[in-house]
Amino acid sequence: GKVLQESPFYKIETYDQSQWVFLPSEIEKTVPLKAPNPNIKYKEKGFVHYTELGPLAMSNRASNGVTTSAFSFQTTNGYKFNQWFYTGLGVGADLYAVQTFVPVVLSLRGDFSRAGDKIPFYFLEGGYGFNATSNDVDNLRFGGGSTFAGGIGLKILFTNNTGFVIGAGYRFQRSSVTQLNVEKTEDFNRLTLRAGFSF
Repeated sequence: GKVLQESPFYKIETYDQSQWVFLPSEIEKTVPLKAPNPNIKYKEKGFVHYTELGPLAMSNRASNGVTTSAFSFQTTNGYKFNQWFYTGLGVGADLYAVQTFVPVVLSLRGDFSRAGDKIPFYFLEGGYGFNATSNDVDNLRFGGGSTFAGGIGLKILFTNNTGFVIGAGYRFQRSSVTQLNVEKTEDFNRLTLRAGFSF
């Protein structure tokens, strides 16, 4: 709590505004601490939402030799059962230079800590990326494929459970390109960097 008086006795006020009085002989030592934000409350369980976006970075070339830089956006809604286990359904858009995907994933997350206003977390995702690439060539078709991601991040709480999130990890996306009835598989391997918010 907050020390209101130190002499001739100690008077301390706690967060519920109760006041406690101690004799100096009853005090072993005092340790100054940064007061936690009373507006922040760790969410034990319940509905949780994430919206994140950022680049998918790594050198990778498509079959036509184009470097496939990418940008990703994703929103996830789900339920938090406890500190270590949250599951939800996510949908987004991955915009590569030569192809566009709409990933639909099952998301798993958990917090490594529950104290303070900076909460480190992990995330795992897996699902299917639907290929939404527009195509005006008759003998060329793009297909989707499996996708998964994993990594770690940090949630910085503002008030209650609302906060800013940043994360980094690995992302995989498989696709297929069919030309003249010949199908070729292409894999996109990326370092995913994310920033967004949650509540």
